[in-house]
Amino acid sequence: MMGNDPQMVISILGFAMLGIAGLLSFLPVGTCAQCSHCQLEKLSRQKQHELEGGRSYSAAFCAICGRQHRSDEDHRS
Repeated sequence: MMGNDPQMVISILGFAMLGIAGLLSFLPVGTCAQCSHCQLEKLSRQKQHELEGGRSYSAAFCAICGRQHRSDEDHRS
């Protein structure tokens, strides 16, 4: 017999790809404080949270600073 069966090689490679995909899920993506992508994600989640919270408390959306707050609050960026 000469070498391995092609189906066995394909199966081994498939299992290796699944294993690598599982290991990639453990990487700390979106949790670092230095990179701009993670900072943008954090600001996006914070803005979405403020928008959802503003609807329940009926706070107005401010076009100047881009967040929900009462009209008597100061603007912050």
